Amino acid sequence: MNFPFMQVIDFHYLTVQLKTENWRNYIRQDNPVAAALLSKMGYTEREKIEVKTEFLQMVLRMQLDPARLTLLMGFFDTYLQLTKEEEEKVIEEVKAMSAKEGEKVMEIISSYERRGREEGREEALLLVAKKMKEKGKTAEEIAEFTGFLKEEIEKL
Repeated sequence: MNFPFMQVIDFHYLTVQLKTENWRNYIRQDNPVAAALLSKMGYTEREKIEVKTEFLQMVLRMQLDPARLTLLMGFFDTYLQLTKEEEEKVIEEVKAMSAKEGEKVMEIISSYERRGREEGREEALLLVAKKMKEKGKTAEEIAEFTGFLKEEIEKL
């Protein structure tokens, strides 16, 4: 943005086309952003399993707290989606790792999947509670079936 007497804003930036970047150039970095962006980089269909396996090893090396790990895994899985068969192949690859590394990666996978199931369960119970409330059930009845506190139910 320019005024006759001065330039106020001047943008200079470079664009990075992730699809043109070779994902292998980034797997030795201990950078959560690089790990997440592997899912958007250039890889072939045949390399998807290897990309996911390398991603899991990167995450393991970084020793992230559970919140960051969940965020990173969620981003990665949004952009690099595997079929059930491909996920099973990833598990096979993880099991083929050294015993110690494989166990730790399996813990990451298990905790991420467990967290996802818990969130799904919570959402399902919330829907049930809302339906029960719509049908005229009391807060006490809803609490008995869902495990929610009466105060939480009254806020629905």
